[in-house]
Amino acid sequence: MEQELQQCISLDGNSLTTADLVSLGKGLVKIKLTPEAEEHIKRSREVVDDIIAQNKVVYGINTGFGKHADKVISKEKLKELQKNLVFSHAAGVGNPLSPERTRMLLALRINVLAKGHSGISLEAVYTMIEAFNTSCLSFVPEKGTVGASGDLAPLSHLALGLMGEGKMWSPKTGWGEAKSVLEAHGLKPLSLKAKEGLALINGTQMITSLGAEAVERALAIARQADIIAALTLEVLKGTTKAFHSDIHAVRPHPGQNLVAWRFRSVLDSDVFCSEITEKHRPKQRVQDAYSLRCSPQVHGVANDTIAFVKNIISTEMNSATDNPLVFPERGLIISGGNFHGEYPAKALDYLAIGMHELASISERRIERLCNPSLSELPAFLVNEGGLNSGFMIAHCTAAALVSENKVLCHPSSVDSLSTSAATEDHVSMGGWAARKALRVVEHVEQVLAIELLAACQALEFHRPLKTTPPLEEVHQLMRSVVRPWDSDRFMNPDIEASHKLLREKKVWEAVHPYMEQYRERHGPNPSEQGEDMSQLFCSK
Repeated sequence: MEQELQQCISLDGNSLTTADLVSLGKGLVKIKLTPEAEEHIKRSREVVDDIIAQNKVVYGINTGFGKHADKVISKEKLKELQKNLVFSHAAGVGNPLSPERTRMLLALRINVLAKGHSGISLEAVYTMIEAFNTSCLSFVPEKGTVGASGDLAPLSHLALGLMGEGKMWSPKTGWGEAKSVLEAHGLKPLSLKAKEGLALINGTQMITSLGAEAVERALAIARQADIIAALTLEVLKGTTKAFHSDIHAVRPHPGQNLVAWRFRSVLDSDVFCSEITEKHRPKQRVQDAYSLRCSPQVHGVANDTIAFVKNIISTEMNSATDNPLVFPERGLIISGGNFHGEYPAKALDYLAIGMHELASISERRIERLCNPSLSELPAFLVNEGGLNSGFMIAHCTAAALVSENKVLCHPSSVDSLSTSAATEDHVSMGGWAARKALRVVEHVEQVLAIELLAACQALEFHRPLKTTPPLEEVHQLMRSVVRPWDSDRFMNPDIEASHKLLREKKVWEAVHPYMEQYRERHGPNPSEQGEDMSQLFCSK
């Protein structure tokens, strides 16, 4: 996939990344097709046109759908067939996807069509691209897909707006009737030809686009979780012995070794001096509680989970997932089951479970920060306790989020309800898997935002002593948006400000130059030797 000055991404159906898709969701980059993709789409459409001209009976082109697959539709009613398909399948409910997520959904559907196995016309894809580039976005309810014959309901709503039906939104018009929004941007509604309705609505793009966002956010917070935990270890006067490279070399899970390396990169006293560590070195504990000592093991498997899920989602993003599929090089149209959402559904259930542990162990560290019998700091990290409650209820919020995650981590994809008159008799429930994975990741971000606030507050009680330079950068970053907790005040804005720093990856950006210094002196972590690992875990 080529990029031109970061202003336009050329889609070819084969090389879109999760980071690309999230970037497209922000509406700052336009899309176009590669010449090869245009040729693939045209050749695929020619196969469909030949079938119609020869009066062949092929599922999805001139038959009914699902249980009605044995019903042959006359040539003069093929356009009506496709229109009826979209209308009837646009049966979703609930709040609409945000503009960002709708852009991702639309871009991903275009990328799949660019593979040239869907039988849609090039003109229809151009219409979709024009809608994306002007941010004319359909009203797509978030609920209604079982992730079996793809995400039929949400993708039908996506198609409905492009046809000038239902509602659309754009930055220029806000919400309005789809036809009016399109007209305001000089666009004509999409008029469906044979097979084009099915080509638009059959696929796993809602599961996968939401999954791409979940993966990218998970990657960002997992990186920063290590930095936050290191700061907590420091203010609790913990020992760094548990992060020694020899320990982790004999249990060579990539994520575990990566996290231990990150801890060393911001805590190694040979590279970065800490006045706090030096003062308390004579009384340093032999070992710490598991929430501190076992961070590489617990955080590590979360990192390995992200790597696994990212691979599944990246493959799914660049796969032909509709039905039937057109193979123009052989003139064939073949019905199959690539629309089944089990792959992304299972992967996103796994992501939720893996990411939950980052919040679970973080909540235990927050407890240690707030509990004076464990921290040797003022109760709830505030002076004049009693008059002030400090971080007492911030910790309760973290506990509440962790408890909610425990319910959300129940896998969606172990469930199945037979639909479509037992034709779709095994379904993935991938839409819910994706939506709740995103909720779990957001809760992880919020719990770690609370830990970051608490750790920075705990550092105030060690002053005038300083921690290591990279962790001082983190403290300075926090103090640029949140002042020290001298007495009780409205807590929520502080949590929101901390969460915003993490969403914007500011903590990672603050320490990354120091980690590079450490790398130059001690070399990379063994798990980062491969190019893929380096791109996943170490790029800025």
